[in-house]
Amino acid sequence: MSDEVKKFGPHGVAIAEVIPVPAMRKMMADHMIKSHLEAARVTILEEIPADGLVKLRSELVEDLEKTDGVKISYTHLFIKALAQALRQHMIINSTLIENEIQVLEDINMGIAIALPDGNLIAPVIHNADKKNIVEIAKRALELQEKAKTGKLILDDVKRGTFTLTNIGMLPESRWTTPIINQSQCGILATGAIRKVPVVRDDQIVIGTVVSVSFTFDHRIVNGLPAALFINTLSKLLEDPSQLELGI
Repeated sequence: MSDEVKKFGPHGVAIAEVIPVPAMRKMMADHMIKSHLEAARVTILEEIPADGLVKLRSELVEDLEKTDGVKISYTHLFIKALAQALRQHMIINSTLIENEIQVLEDINMGIAIALPDGNLIAPVIHNADKKNIVEIAKRALELQEKAKTGKLILDDVKRGTFTLTNIGMLPESRWTTPIINQSQCGILATGAIRKVPVVRDDQIVIGTVVSVSFTFDHRIVNGLPAALFINTLSKLLEDPSQLELGI
């Protein structure tokens, strides 16, 4: 491209490429900026021991892939743990409408999924707390496939009350500050499950941990209810024998 036909950005640097913003990305950007401006966002960062979670998943993969034809992922276990923790802390499963905090009866878990074009979408597992781990896994896999093939319908993305985003596919991912899905109280991001040095019985040994980032709307809850919710979630993930798997 010659100097005569080059275009320059507002900062005086030549533009190498112009990428039109797709309608979906524009809508998502508008939605996120509205949430960013309106919610009083606070993020709690936590690192949770995950040796028990790794062991449980290994056992479930071995058992359920044979009997039910489904491979349980950590995301499926996070969904189950979150739904169970939300049932114990329903104030987190709420929304702020004008001057009312409305605690919602159903626990509908949105799962952030990256689309092939780079956009994100959060299809919803409705009544996640009432589904067993196999039902959660099958529905999550179905939604993931529908998202990738462009077959999601409106009901697949409606009525979410909380959102999970798993960035653990990046090996060294730890914490982030996820933006709340508008009208919800909170969102949880999970990082990679990693081996790290830990202290047990005054000895340094190798343990497994998972980092979580919980962003919540301080207009709805303050730090104490948020911390209690994360404490419950931490206990469920650290000792997954407490998970109500329904199998």
